[in-house]
Amino acid sequence: MSLTIWLIAKLSRVDTGLARRALSTARAQDEIDAPAPTDLKHGAGAMAYGLALFVSRRPVHFYAGLAGLMAFFGYMFARIAVWAYDFGMHHYGQ
Repeated sequence: MSLTIWLIAKLSRVDTGLARRALSTARAQDEIDAPAPTDLKHGAGAMAYGLALFVSRRPVHFYAGLAGLMAFFGYMFARIAVWAYDFGMHHYGQ
């Protein structure tokens, strides 16, 4: 299973089979305004289909945004670690 299918399945809360189908449907479309299949128009299927369209049409934006989100959490973790270290040195150590 590829990372893209796993991400679509986890972010849209569907099983991997529906995520794989949404991605293959989105990649197979030749026209931008092509209608969505009927089972992917409502609910979690629509979310999976929307993510699949975004990934298939703008993959750099998707993965750059995902990397930026992980970098933000890494930055926040580093800030909290520095604060905890400074707090500990101020109150308990030299």
